[in-house]
Amino acid sequence: ASKKPAAQPMAPVVISGEQRVNLAKSKVNQSYSQLDQDHRKRKAESRLDESPHPVGLLGVSIKEEPVSDEEPMETSIPENLNNGLVNGIHLEDSLDSINGHMPVPERVTEELRAFVAATFKKQYVLTLNELKRLFNLHLAGLPPGNLLFSGISDKMLQDMVLDVGCKQIMVPFPPQTTALPDEQKVFALWEAGDVYDQHRQILLEIFSKNYRVRRNIIQNQLAQEYGEELDKQEVDKVLKDCCVSQGGMWYLKGTVQQPTS
Repeated sequence: ASKKPAAQPMAPVVISGEQRVNLAKSKVNQSYSQLDQDHRKRKAESRLDESPHPVGLLGVSIKEEPVSDEEPMETSIPENLNNGLVNGIHLEDSLDSINGHMPVPERVTEELRAFVAATFKKQYVLTLNELKRLFNLHLAGLPPGNLLFSGISDKMLQDMVLDVGCKQIMVPFPPQTTALPDEQKVFALWEAGDVYDQHRQILLEIFSKNYRVRRNIIQNQLAQEYGEELDKQEVDKVLKDCCVSQGGMWYLKGTVQQPTS
């Protein structure tokens, strides 16, 4: 029997360096083309998601209101943030409590306390009417935006007067008085921390029972307490601190109309 010729071994395929480079380039181009297609597809899907009427999870079309460039942003301070203190107070003041600083109401209280205490240290006796006048003068000298422009009520002012150690002296005004209600509210610094505190307290007690007093009444009352140790200069000092003289009589400051010159 005839034998089949033996299969000739296949010659090895030789790929030149240039062919290898071209093959690699072809694969890179295919990969780039696929990546480009994927990118375009994702971009198209993203545009659908950003359409003016997007569809919610339940297939419900959601209407979005257009934003106008001309419409100003709401910049008012929430009521619970600024505690209602908006007259001339800057935003940073209202945010202080959040930032760890003293809250605005406390800072207003401290500034008001400083004014009232300093005023009574100088004046000793004031009617509410005169205190309000001095407070308005004080405000006029402050820079715009100061905390005290937040609106201080008469009650806040009176409460602070009592808080710094003053007392209301219930002066018995005569029935025919023309003094306004604020002029009939008389306050006095009870303890100034000097050697004349007790002298002034005796004098103020006298005026809680008398609208006007002669000097000798005050001097006799002080003499009962201090005896021969009392001298004229001490009487003059407390009268000057707390009173005014008119027609030979002494009145607490602010309780009598001064004659116009």
